[in-house]
Amino acid sequence: MTFIKIITVINWILIGVYGGFVVWAFIQESKPSHEMPGVESIIKGAMFLMLLVLIGLNITVHQWMKILAMLIAIVLLLIVRQVATN
Repeated sequence: MTFIKIITVINWILIGVYGGFVVWAFIQESKPSHEMPGVESIIKGAMFLMLLVLIGLNITVHQWMKILAMLIAIVLLLIVRQVATN
């Protein structure tokens, strides 16, 4: 396999894991906050938008976009991990 095909397969795996977290977030019941109402739905929308961006970057033919998609996916998964552990 070539380098870019390996990157593409890794990207799809990372996108699948991140997509699982997005689906899990949408399944959770909404907990309204008195301090910042509506922020939870905005965060869920941003997560879904980033999922669409990752998919779009991964289906392009340019190599640098696939590498960028991998870096963004890694950063997003690190953010999810940080939020989940704190």
